[in-house]
Amino acid sequence: MKYRKKWFWTSLTISFTLLLVVLSGVYAGGVAMAVPIAGVGGFQIEADQIKISNFKLLPTVGESSEKKSIPQVATQMDAKIKGLKLYKDLDIPGQGKIRVMVTASGEVVSNGMVLDMSKLTGDHQFQKLKIHENHSQDFRQKFEMSAPSLVLKDPKIRGHYLFNNSISLPGMKLELHKVD
Repeated sequence: MKYRKKWFWTSLTISFTLLLVVLSGVYAGGVAMAVPIAGVGGFQIEADQIKISNFKLLPTVGESSEKKSIPQVATQMDAKIKGLKLYKDLDIPGQGKIRVMVTASGEVVSNGMVLDMSKLTGDHQFQKLKIHENHSQDFRQKFEMSAPSLVLKDPKIRGHYLFNNSISLPGMKLELHKVD
């Protein structure tokens, strides 16, 4: 029983800390979630569907908790997300792997989202996709992709930085799970 009490208090402390960070971001006028906290790995975002408007993608180099610089793409968008799961697996010394997971039961609405990612898989449907190449000494200015409308079905995203000007998370749950 003593072990379970320790596990309970550890989980409760981590949960309240993460909740406080999210609420502080909302109060400050923006929401920064899951800032670089990962191996090359990053955090994972999964959803049933993401409807995106005002999509823009640029190449960049960013950091993660394991590497100082890794190739990524920086994206800007507004999004409506169905079936959101955002999670990160953490190695806790002496405890094993713990998954910190944020879910929402309703449609998540995000305005002014900035997402840096290194991997995206799923079915994509673009409207008026534009890919543009520029002459520049800065590699971040050489390539650009944009679309007024994009739908992602069953996307799986490895993210490294996420910021929202505003976001609604109906039915939000923050859970901790032990990962085998």
